[in-house]
Amino acid sequence: MMITKTRPLMFALAGMAALGLAGCASDSGSMEKKSTDYVVTGLGDDRQEALDEAKERALEQCEVQDRNEFVIQEQQVLGPNTSAEKRESAEAMIEGGTVNEDTNLEALNADGEGYKAVWTISCR
Repeated sequence: MMITKTRPLMFALAGMAALGLAGCASDSGSMEKKSTDYVVTGLGDDRQEALDEAKERALEQCEVQDRNEFVIQEQQVLGPNTSAEKRESAEAMIEGGTVNEDTNLEALNADGEGYKAVWTISCR
């Protein structure tokens, strides 16, 4: 029972870290989750903008890996009225990610009026 409760918390922390990784000064980012999986995030004023930002981060991450496409392993889209349980689940996706000097911690905590897309991807 304790493992079940710990795992979502771990994913939440990792998700928060992934949201903070951004190659530029944007509100989206990516981070390595394990050798072939990455967590990418996007923020936007609406759902589509958040998804577009996540897609852009995913393509950028895969380009670094000399890949030109990706598979979405898991997706969470959070809106302004998303339940606390769903937010915890999305944040849990980020657990285990690497944080470095480029990590945008502000994006991790973005819980404003906009939308947040969190994807776990693998590059192909």
